[in-house]
Amino acid sequence: MAKSEDEFGMFDMSIFEKIRLLTEWTPMLARLQTVIETEDPHDRAVAIVAALRWAAGRTETEMDDEALAHVESVLSTKEGEAAFEWIIKKIGEAEE
Repeated sequence: MAKSEDEFGMFDMSIFEKIRLLTEWTPMLARLQTVIETEDPHDRAVAIVAALRWAAGRTETEMDDEALAHVESVLSTKEGEAAFEWIIKKIGEAEE
């Protein structure tokens, strides 16, 4: 069942506040669109990490920024891509 505006705490927001909120989160929507449109599992994982990094950058916690930066750095290398493909292969084998 869909959540109402009241359940998200948006009931008391003016239309301008709602538009501002949408505008602030538009970059995330674009990143999520990239995730959805990406078919290759590795490229999708990289896109997911990029979306998570954007969201983490909106918090004041540095640890999540640093952790995601490391994950992104590893995934961006040939070795990281090979490790990712190996993990996906092993998960596939375990499901069979």
